[in-house]
Amino acid sequence: MRKHTIITAAALILAGLTTSTALAQSDALTVKKEQASKTLRKAGHNNGNLTKKAPESVKKAVEAMKKATKAAIDMPAPDFTLVDINGKKHTLSEYTAAGQTVVLEWFNPDCPYVREHYKAEAKGTSTVVEKEFQGQKVVWLRINSGSAKSKTSGKKRNAKAAKDWGITSPILLDADGTVGRKYGAKVTPTVVIINDQGVVAYEGAMDSEKSPRKTGETIYPREALKSVLAHETVEHKTTHAVGCAVKYAARKSD
Repeated sequence: MRKHTIITAAALILAGLTTSTALAQSDALTVKKEQASKTLRKAGHNNGNLTKKAPESVKKAVEAMKKATKAAIDMPAPDFTLVDINGKKHTLSEYTAAGQTVVLEWFNPDCPYVREHYKAEAKGTSTVVEKEFQGQKVVWLRINSGSAKSKTSGKKRNAKAAKDWGITSPILLDADGTVGRKYGAKVTPTVVIINDQGVVAYEGAMDSEKSPRKTGETIYPREALKSVLAHETVEHKTTHAVGCAVKYAARKSD
């Protein structure tokens, strides 16, 4: 009974459904958020795939993850499907279901804050960090949430950036801004890291430098990925992103 109640609490924590009352009733006050993913894997939520032994509470929690509408640290990441500059579809939940950790980088090839992380002499940022984690079940997705009217969006401009900077991973186009708004991306670059359980583990800046003319000493995504892959607590879960404002398309209600 004790084991099942802890599993239930862990599932509810990841799904964002737990209240103090529910936890007390489940006799699992000691279950912490950072332990929830590990508990779920043992309970039948293995690498994003539910096994036959998974209890109903876990199945319901996974469904709740898929329905998340806004991103928040230690909470389920909103699912989405976007098309890249080559016309290929990418769905977040398909990556996490395959046990992948996903890095989302909001991208604008003409933003000086972004360009700093792609200069040949820049060390430890973006493509360099991406290469460090190759072969470790990490997927890096760049997202351009600029409107169709923006000169920095569209297939042609982003394809040129990919060629110029040696970017081989997908650049996704979010012209209507739906995904960017779900994740609260206000500036480029903004980085969000989602662990293999579909939970947001980091959100914020690429590095500790606030100037667009040099690279900071601390590269936050690098440090966060090390912790996530080791199933350890991320030291800096949120940082303040500085950069160019995302040029979102106007919404009907705007």
